[in-house]
Amino acid sequence: MHKTAFNSILALLILFTVQLSSQNSYTTKIDSLIEICHKRGIFNGNALVVKGDTIIYRTEKGFTDGSKAHHLNKASIFDIGSISKEFSAVGIMMLKEKGLLDLGDKLSKFDLGLPDWSEDVSVKHLLKYSSGLPSVDWQNVHSDKDVFEDLRNLKSLEFEPGNGYLYSNNNNFLQKRIIEKLTGKTFNMFVKENIFRPLEMNSSVVDHQYDNPNFVRAFNSNYVNDEKLELKMSGSVCPSIDDLSKWSNALMSYKLISKESLNQLFDTYSQESQSALGNSSFENGKLMIYTHHGSSINYESIVHYNLQEKTMIILMTNSKSLKIDEIRGAISNILKNEDYKIPQKSVYMTIREITYDDVDKGITLYKQLKQDSFDTYNFSDQWELARLSYKLFEQNQEKSAVKILKLLISELPIKSEEVLEFLRARILSENQVDKSILVYKIMVAKFPSGKSHSGLGDALFKKGQTEAALISYKKSLELEPENVNSKKMIVEIGN
Repeated sequence: MHKTAFNSILALLILFTVQLSSQNSYTTKIDSLIEICHKRGIFNGNALVVKGDTIIYRTEKGFTDGSKAHHLNKASIFDIGSISKEFSAVGIMMLKEKGLLDLGDKLSKFDLGLPDWSEDVSVKHLLKYSSGLPSVDWQNVHSDKDVFEDLRNLKSLEFEPGNGYLYSNNNNFLQKRIIEKLTGKTFNMFVKENIFRPLEMNSSVVDHQYDNPNFVRAFNSNYVNDEKLELKMSGSVCPSIDDLSKWSNALMSYKLISKESLNQLFDTYSQESQSALGNSSFENGKLMIYTHHGSSINYESIVHYNLQEKTMIILMTNSKSLKIDEIRGAISNILKNEDYKIPQKSVYMTIREITYDDVDKGITLYKQLKQDSFDTYNFSDQWELARLSYKLFEQNQEKSAVKILKLLISELPIKSEEVLEFLRARILSENQVDKSILVYKIMVAKFPSGKSHSGLGDALFKKGQTEAALISYKKSLELEPENVNSKKMIVEIGN
């Protein structure tokens, strides 16, 4: 053999050996992470990690239901929560590319029998959750027919379309109805014919299929299965982990819709809002990272695609711990040869049920866990109590929500200001003015500033409490004489 050729082959062998060694190192570290998370009770599910075109890690860790009688396998099918909403959004773009609709089309164009507000809501508003449609009344609907009936009886929207954000499933519901109207097929059939079949997503089903031996049941931390879910809104895609990988790869390689259409689906109402495809990061107009998290009762999944590093991480669990993104973050760090932390158990998940019933008992349990199990839980994460407060606000338990916020401030005073700012913005964007005022009042009491008083003024003004708003704006200027918003609003009120 010629010496030059021999040296080339030797160099390739050395490179291959180094790459294999690096891959094995990733695999070992990821497996150790997942194993510890499983033992801690924060991961029961399937995991897939791909770098380039190579699967460097996959596992099925745990059980198909709370009985622990059967182990998960590659074919296991999961409810993926909000990730399933991608399918209706992509379906809309597929029809757009065929010339069957335009994103600016108003809902009234599709003859769905909706009230006059349908003349103001566009398809684009549905995709961006900026339609003003209210949340679904899950307590009183039991079928697609009920959801449709509520929409047909809806007198007015939560806000003017395009001037707010509300993450309501009614937006996805109407996307599906538009697809059905234009294709003459049920949404479920459209998905099977136009997505499952071309992508060979042969293991996926639509909606919970409890008779399917591969469909896994969700269960809580005490291994009690969730009740079988009543089908209140149809069209939820439930895939295996390999099928979800096929779907994500198809999106990122433009097999179903163009790059332009994909980027349009990543458009958001604001920086704090989700897009039709979850969350994204762009640099100079180029998509760099796509992440979508979804949950439904005790199901939870996440897809994380880093296009720059050519890595994909998918985690699916049927025993929610709310630590799945932290696990994903640790895997990302491993792939970048960076330090990582193994997640701890969620305080929120442990105390939420008792808190919903009795907030004082929930607070007592929190303090007991902190005393007895400090190393097991992450008490430094301000978003644990923030999530609990937000859920209490959602359930209209305002007094309990405020008590949890006060607990947060006493426990994590430095970090709590950021949380209050986020919560008030989130709640106000959902047009829950009274609740946002409660958060603002805590802010101005604990963290008085020109900004917080000006924000309270905005909420009071939106509520129609002009005199109280004026007092807040003036207080804002005492603390921050150059506060532009307060100056402008004082002039507006004066006029």
